[in-house]
Amino acid sequence: MNKECFPIDNLREDIETEAKLAAGKDGKGALPSDFWATYSAFANTDGGIILLGVSEKENGVFEVVGVEEPGRVLQSLWTLLNNPQKISRNLLSDASVRQYPTRNGRWVIEIEVRRATRKERPVFINGNPLTGTYKRLHSGDCRCLEEDVKRMLAEQMEDTRDSRILHGFSLDDLNMETVDAYRNRLSAVKSDHPFLSANPPRIPPKAGMFRQG
Repeated sequence: MNKECFPIDNLREDIETEAKLAAGKDGKGALPSDFWATYSAFANTDGGIILLGVSEKENGVFEVVGVEEPGRVLQSLWTLLNNPQKISRNLLSDASVRQYPTRNGRWVIEIEVRRATRKERPVFINGNPLTGTYKRLHSGDCRCLEEDVKRMLAEQMEDTRDSRILHGFSLDDLNMETVDAYRNRLSAVKSDHPFLSANPPRIPPKAGMFRQG
């Protein structure tokens, strides 16, 4: 927990920063219902920061209001993060969540959502990737089109296939014409690349084209 007051100066809502009041019905604090759309949007774009206990004025400037009971907000956060019917993937760790005291005796909760890998995307809400996948556009959360979601799912499957080890094969099973074509293209754009200095000139395992196990 960070004991210093939250640094609000010069902050604005943008593609990587989102402010939410998080007051709840009783004004003491609750995880906002639209939190998860923002979480999904950040995860599927470039990551970002969600600030709970901060409101945005009409001119885009942030105002610290604070959360009176941050503990119950965080309890709800961690419970729902591990509920696949609410969110498809938990991308947070303890280090992703920070609390800052405010001058009015309350707290601002800062949640840093990292960008999901291709294998982890799409990150979606409410159990349905076709209707619950969001991306960040400017300072808003936009529901992804079905074709965009299907592309993410295809990329996820492609990564899974590419990383799978096929047993019973050796380097002799590689199509060396294809490997040489790769070398020629690499040489054309970066003639001093270390992969090209092998003798005989072959692409080594660290290029990621194959693994021996």
